[in-house]
Amino acid sequence: MGRFCAICEKHRGAGELVGPVIFADDLVVVTHQPLGKGSSPGYLFVETRRHAVTVADLTEAEAAAVGWAVTRAARALRQELAPEAVFSMVTGRSVAHFHQHVFARPPGTPDAVPWHDTTSWPERPRLDEAGLIDLVRGLRRRFA
Repeated sequence: MGRFCAICEKHRGAGELVGPVIFADDLVVVTHQPLGKGSSPGYLFVETRRHAVTVADLTEAEAAAVGWAVTRAARALRQELAPEAVFSMVTGRSVAHFHQHVFARPPGTPDAVPWHDTTSWPERPRLDEAGLIDLVRGLRRRFA
């Protein structure tokens, strides 16, 4: 049996990383960060469905699908939230399964707040369950 993977578990609908699915096909899954994780509106993850550790491990088809999904996610966030900016990054080694973060910087975020850490801003917008459902519904329409 292979090593445990929290993202593979998430794709099976289990574990603490499970968040609402915005888009999924045979190659990629796009989800919103679950509530309770310091969630701010518009923090998405683009993940390969197949267990691939790094970007260098992606097939050509997976790489193209990730690129399409990241671009679509960024545009959807811009349309739904009108943020100051939409950022994307591939970073960290806490989960050895390729995943790319795509996230919105809320309007009015002070310049002192790091670009990659709006959760450190105490006055940041927050989501409740109803708000998350509405946002995900809008984001899904942008992927159709």
